[in-house]
Amino acid sequence: MRRGRNSKLFSLAVGLLALSLVAPAALAAQKVQYEKTGPRVDEIIMPIITESEAQLIAFERGETVVLPGLTKPSDIDKVKANRNADLTMNLGFHMFYLAFNMRREPLSELPIRRAIAHVVNRDQIINSLFKGYMLPLNSFVPPSSPYYNEDVPAYDYNPAMAKEVLDKAGYVLDKATGIRIDPKTKKPLRKMTIYTPTYEVAPTSAELGKMIAEAARSVGLPVEAQPMDFNVMLSNIDNRDFDMYVLAWGLDRIPTFLYNFFHSSNDVIEGYNTPGIRIPELDAALEQVYYAKNEAMAKKGADEAQRILSREVPYVTLYSRPYIDAWRKDMVTGYVPMMGYGAANYNNKWTTLNIRRVDGPGGTIRWLLPENPESLNPLTTTSAYSWEVLGRLYDGLIEVDPNTMKDIPWLAESWEVGTWSPEKGKTGTKITWHLRKDVKWQDGVPFTSKDVKFTLEYLKKNEVPAYQSAWQDLVKVETPDPYTAVVYFSTESYWHLYHANAAFLPEHIWKDVKDYKAFQPWLEPHPTVKGLTKLIGTGPFVFKEWKPGDYVRLVRNPLYFAAAK
Repeated sequence: MRRGRNSKLFSLAVGLLALSLVAPAALAAQKVQYEKTGPRVDEIIMPIITESEAQLIAFERGETVVLPGLTKPSDIDKVKANRNADLTMNLGFHMFYLAFNMRREPLSELPIRRAIAHVVNRDQIINSLFKGYMLPLNSFVPPSSPYYNEDVPAYDYNPAMAKEVLDKAGYVLDKATGIRIDPKTKKPLRKMTIYTPTYEVAPTSAELGKMIAEAARSVGLPVEAQPMDFNVMLSNIDNRDFDMYVLAWGLDRIPTFLYNFFHSSNDVIEGYNTPGIRIPELDAALEQVYYAKNEAMAKKGADEAQRILSREVPYVTLYSRPYIDAWRKDMVTGYVPMMGYGAANYNNKWTTLNIRRVDGPGGTIRWLLPENPESLNPLTTTSAYSWEVLGRLYDGLIEVDPNTMKDIPWLAESWEVGTWSPEKGKTGTKITWHLRKDVKWQDGVPFTSKDVKFTLEYLKKNEVPAYQSAWQDLVKVETPDPYTAVVYFSTESYWHLYHANAAFLPEHIWKDVKDYKAFQPWLEPHPTVKGLTKLIGTGPFVFKEWKPGDYVRLVRNPLYFAAAK
């Protein structure tokens, strides 16, 4: 183990990466231009193309205007050579990682996890699979975050150390089989499996899993990589049926993701604590992050949490991905690079609103969807591919300025954060939202404080795992008038403002949904408006059609409050 990454070396890596690409807008600190109105196209067709070579061909033929989230070096090089292509790049709130199921032997044993951490060669992974286009990550918070702590222990690539760790723990090598002996059972360790997406869907992820498995076998750990259908893989992970897997998290600018991923309360089926780590010392540090009264307290808790996570190794973090997106500049303009998310990500509201055809307003654009959505139920899916669709249907109370990364009003025109006393001697958080009066659901029903109240109470009543931060400390929601919602939490936290900013549901649609897990709103016709389904939001685009394996179709919302004049 060593102390954290040398920040000068990381900066050098960022600089070299920037020089290798065309017009890395965010890294050049350019102020982006954007409008807070839109959308400027009439329709988005999202062709579902899962094979990477087919994605590139579609982009080169102009059958899609964007090739989002490029990671494959050969694809990046081909796009750079295309005179009709424009590349945008932004450092990402991103983490690619190997996760362990700490509930299962032998991965429940720390020496096994530490040994695997020591055989992971990040430099080889980045150079051989990505030609240096990724940035090495040996921490639980990416360096793009203000909460990154470079002064915590990290694991260097050191196979000799891996062998030493195993030997000291009694996992001696059986020279006849080449497999380590479990000191508890006196038998060879069982085979362990790393789940990965298939080569067709994510060739670099599949190859990465294979490389880690080979490295583990070189020190006597019987590990195999198992590529599988992506949605089957997600289902297995949700149900805790795995040994290890490789995946990525698209993170956020606030550090509460540490709490969501590693606090013991989130070790539930479909919860985010997939490793099953349960350590009181870690929970205390994570609670300091989650219930911080100010940024300084959050930073102190985040530093301590990163130290403990590095010691316990629920993940082996591998790399952080800059968001590299390719655009057909001969077909579209108006895409907006954004720190942390890139220009094409659904979290970037501004590209969705500002993108337009170069030949004039309106019309259709074809926007690549690299994988079939897992579901279009906003309460059950955690798939980024599902949210690439859903994120364009829903709006939040707050949005983020792409230049300053500061909060700006959206569905709420203003808000106040204060405190209240849930009981004698205790302090809670009180958030008052003042909603815009011109927002409508896509079926024409006004969006009001009743929808805010209904959503938060529905999430709490059903204990929806993906929104646990929104409901676990929720006490009540008051609606003194149709455009004021007062949300009360039992605890004091700097972050409750964001926890109360959920993907809001239309009460008039969801009030009759008894089993939210079985609900398929995209398949059920709207009860009163012909041509709509029950999948409606307040966002800039309306869902029209999903043909699995083929395409998703969205159309401009004619009732959008921020419509371009």
